Amino acid sequence: MKNTIYIFSLILLIFSCDRQEYLDIEPKGRVIPNKINDYRLLLDQTKVFGGVGGAQVISPGFVSSFYNTELASDDVMITDNFLSFYPEGSASTNTFIWKDNIYTDAEEDGDWQNLYGQIYVTNIVIDDVPNAIDGTVKEKDALKAEALAHRAYAYFSLVNLYGSHYNPATANTDLGVPLRLGTELVGVEYPRATVNDVYTVILDDLTEAIKHLPNTPELVHRPSKAGVYGLLARVYLYMGDFENARDAADNALALSNTLLDFNTFPDWFFPDIANQGDIPQNDPEIIWHKESGAAYSAAIASDDYLSLLESNDQRRRLFGPPSIFGLSGPEKIFTVGYVRTFKPIGPSTAEMFLTRAECNVRLNRADLAINDLNTLREKRMDTGTYEPITTTDEDEVFALVKKERRLELYMKGHRFFDLKRYNVYDSQKTNIIHTYKGETFTLTANSKNWALPIAQKYIFQNPEIGENSRE
Repeated sequence: MKNTIYIFSLILLIFSCDRQEYLDIEPKGRVIPNKINDYRLLLDQTKVFGGVGGAQVISPGFVSSFYNTELASDDVMITDNFLSFYPEGSASTNTFIWKDNIYTDAEEDGDWQNLYGQIYVTNIVIDDVPNAIDGTVKEKDALKAEALAHRAYAYFSLVNLYGSHYNPATANTDLGVPLRLGTELVGVEYPRATVNDVYTVILDDLTEAIKHLPNTPELVHRPSKAGVYGLLARVYLYMGDFENARDAADNALALSNTLLDFNTFPDWFFPDIANQGDIPQNDPEIIWHKESGAAYSAAIASDDYLSLLESNDQRRRLFGPPSIFGLSGPEKIFTVGYVRTFKPIGPSTAEMFLTRAECNVRLNRADLAINDLNTLREKRMDTGTYEPITTTDEDEVFALVKKERRLELYMKGHRFFDLKRYNVYDSQKTNIIHTYKGETFTLTANSKNWALPIAQKYIFQNPEIGENSRE
């Protein structure tokens, strides 16, 4: 049965050549799933690439998530020392300088392709698992719930990558992304739904999913109540609904709240580089495992980011020297993708503490925010050196929350979106300035360019999508 599901997964990612190419993935393999275990194997296919009998197999890979914002934020830089890693005209470099088109007319956008591939498979499970020829109602409801949760995560990623940030005043008219909620293949067009419509689907999916999931997952890549609460905390935070975001973070932490002491991590091959372990299942801070699709990218920490790290902060051990690449220089390279071979970006206990802290300070409970900051920071500072934060001045606490969120969530899929939402909800606006080969590029606060360009390939095939306006 495992082999047949692999074959089915392969067929799912063979895109047709007509105008539905980016979404229509028709199952024409030798086996169509119709048993509970078939659907379980589909949802447990975690990697985009695998193998059966020596052959390469492609699947939607439910663990693999987005990476297109990694080089777009102010947390990274590209120095002349690393130009060979970031040649002019590459997708990575185009992202770094916010070009009008990241990909060539013939290129796939890995984020768009993979996330919509996941959505199509979840739609198959949602529509068909109730009719499975075996299994109990409880088993069917649980698998459907997992599919709903994965679909919500995919749509949340897509709408934040390619849509305007959620703004209650304009969400009913701002363009989001196409909604694909069924498995029809004929006579279907894919106009973009509004940001509000996409968020409505996300919230509906998560609200339904949480009813039928276990409190914590048997395997960390599977959705659970803790994981769905974690995603709800993120969704509500991005919506500016701070009461619901705080409550969701509370609920997630009630089920999963372990923080690891960074002092306990041994060194990796290089001195003073933390080895956090390479098995997601063994990391209790991971509530729901999703990971960046670009685990090994050479991320150079920006001078601005490094200036925030205190000398006794154990998170300095997440960065290494250019000698990792056989180079010399002063840069600091983010090593997690090498030490762990994956970069986790899904809900985590650290994120929940930070989300609850931010919501509390925004809701005029700076004292509670400080408690969460101290709980987290004590696990991140050199043993015996931590001094608790005592200020209750709301402006100071708010600044500390933002600083801590930036430090803790480096390269975990948050910083670009955080700046995007700060620019919508807060009085202080932030521009991002990047330098590449001596030329300066600026992404202005609330520019339309915060919504990433949609690859031309998909617009050619489906003109109703329309392009994102550029400035």
